[in-house]
Amino acid sequence: MNVRNLLSISLVTAIAIATAACQSNESLSSDTSQFDPSNAAGGDVAMNAPANDPANYNAAGDVGGGMNQYDARNSAQDGLQQVAIVDQTGAGQPMQAASLAIPAGWQAQGGVDWDRSVPCVSNQMRYQWQATSPDGSEAFTIMPGLTWQVQGTENQMNPCRAMPFRTAEDFLKAVVQQQRPGAQILQYRPRQMPAPSRPPNAQGSARVEGGDLLIAYQSNGKDMREVLSASVMFTELQGNIMGGAASVTTFRAPSGRLDFSLAEKINASLKADPQWMAAITKIGTRLVDGYGARQSNDITRWHNGRMAAINARGAGDRAAIRASASRDIANIYSQINANNSATDDVIHRQNLEAIGGYNTYSDPTGGNNVRADIQYDRVLRNGDGSYVGTNDPYYNPAGSAELERQ
Repeated sequence: MNVRNLLSISLVTAIAIATAACQSNESLSSDTSQFDPSNAAGGDVAMNAPANDPANYNAAGDVGGGMNQYDARNSAQDGLQQVAIVDQTGAGQPMQAASLAIPAGWQAQGGVDWDRSVPCVSNQMRYQWQATSPDGSEAFTIMPGLTWQVQGTENQMNPCRAMPFRTAEDFLKAVVQQQRPGAQILQYRPRQMPAPSRPPNAQGSARVEGGDLLIAYQSNGKDMREVLSASVMFTELQGNIMGGAASVTTFRAPSGRLDFSLAEKINASLKADPQWMAAITKIGTRLVDGYGARQSNDITRWHNGRMAAINARGAGDRAAIRASASRDIANIYSQINANNSATDDVIHRQNLEAIGGYNTYSDPTGGNNVRADIQYDRVLRNGDGSYVGTNDPYYNPAGSAELERQ
C-alpha cells in the first residue's frame, strides 16, 4: 500500500472523528435502549428495555428525559450558558476549537492540547476540559480520545499503535479501567449512529459506533454514578482496520442525582468551530505528507545503497549478496515473531499510557515504577522518598535524583 495513501486515510479518519465528536449528537436516532432505572440509584444491574425502545433514561431518584437534538439558541431559557473550548497552540495561535452549553454558575477549565512528537497524527490532539458545579459534586468532562490499529490487522507502515478494541464498548471499558479503576460497570447502552460523512475520494469502508457506559464507584465516601460516552469510527482498507474516537465525554454526580437529560443537552450542544477544523486539517495534511515523504526517502536511500554495494562487488558476488539479503529479511521477521511475547507487557503499558495521559518512570533506588502526568518533562525522587514532576530543566533540589522515563 502506498505510504502517503495509508497516512492520508489515517488523517481523514481523525478529521471525521473530530467533526463527529462535536456534531454527531444532533442526529442521534431515538432507537436506543434505555438504562435500567435501578442502576442510577444503585440497584441490581439489568437491561429491561429491548434495543429498539425509545431512549428516556428515567431512573429512580434521577432526573429523566431523552434528548436527541438540542438547539443552542434555547440554552438561556434552559438555564444554560454558552462557553468556548480554546486551542492555544494547534493552529499556531489561540483559536476557539468548539463551543457548548453548560449550566449557569458552573466553572469551566482546560482546552485542547497537542503533542507533535506522537507519530500517529490522529493522536496529537488531546481534549482536556471540564465544567464543574459550584459545590463540586457534579461535573461534565471531555477527555482525550484515541486512534489505533485493531490488533491482528496491523500494517507495519502505519505509525498508530495496535490495540485490541474492536467495538465502542471495548474502548469505553478500557477507559473505565484506566480512569476509574475498581468502578463497577452497571450497563452499556449502544446508540444508533448516522452513516459517517467522508470525502468523495476516500478509500475503503467506514462505520461509526456510539455508546454510553454507566458505572458506579465511591469517591470521598460518596456513592457516585457516571456515564461515559464516545463516538468511534472504524475504517478498513485492504484488511487494515483502524478505530478512533476524538474524545470521551463523561457526566458524573452522586447516586440519585445523575441527570441524564442534562448530560444529553450538553453533549448535543457541543459543536466544532469551522475555522479551527479547516486550520487543523491543513496542518494535519502537511504533517502526513512530511511523514510519508520521510518514509519514502528512507526506503529509497536503503534501496539505492544496497544496489550500489551489489554492483560494486561485481557479478560474481551478486548471487551471494542477494542470498544474504534474503537471510537478513528472514532473520528480521524471525526476530519480530520471537519478540512478540516479550513486548506484550510494553504494548499494554503504552495502551494504558495513551488512554490515561501519563508517562512511566523507573526508580532505580527502590525498583519502583512511577506514573506521572504527560504535562511534566522531568520526574525526580526527593531525599524523603517522595516524587515530584516538573518542566523546569534546572530544578534539582538537594538530595534528589532524576528518574528515567521508560
